[in-house]
Amino acid sequence: MKVKLDLRPRSLVEKQSKKVNIARILIVALFVAFLMVAGATFALSFMKVRGMDAEIAMLNDQVALQKAQSLKLGNEIKRLGETEKMYLDALALLQEELPALEFLESVERSLPEGVWLASLAMDAGRVTAEKGKQPVPGKATIRGGAYVENDVVHFAKGLQDAPVVSAVDFPVTSRVEREDEPVAIVDFTLSCTLRNMEGLRVEE
Repeated sequence: MKVKLDLRPRSLVEKQSKKVNIARILIVALFVAFLMVAGATFALSFMKVRGMDAEIAMLNDQVALQKAQSLKLGNEIKRLGETEKMYLDALALLQEELPALEFLESVERSLPEGVWLASLAMDAGRVTAEKGKQPVPGKATIRGGAYVENDVVHFAKGLQDAPVVSAVDFPVTSRVEREDEPVAIVDFTLSCTLRNMEGLRVEE
């Protein structure tokens, strides 16, 4: 059995022992300081990451909101486009039908008692100008009968005064004998040119 004895003076041994303890304390202090710095750095990094995550989440919410608003706006634009098309179609139909309705009313108002109609044909034409094209006026052809030619002329003059009519050709007449009529009948053909919507607005 071996026994190790320290034969140095006691004061020297205690002095060296104190030096060792101070070194250990410094090492421990440095280690603790390192842990504190590392912990603080980790905490700051964690808080920064959490803040960035919150900011990213907020930006994602804003992007989602913008997409929803954009989709809603797109749907509204589509709806307005469909509504506009519906109104334009209705306006086009009105522009096509209005001259015809006005002309029928003018015919009824101008027709003398001794004149009757056998047929009435109308071509509305193109009442609105297409790109690069001019409006085409409508045409109307009336066939009928009368007892005297003067009534046919009076009927033509009444149509000429109608706002919807721009021109009336001179009536083409012929006298025909019919078994069911005691006198000769005047058959006539009358051609008219109709105004378009723009012409009607000017007259008004």
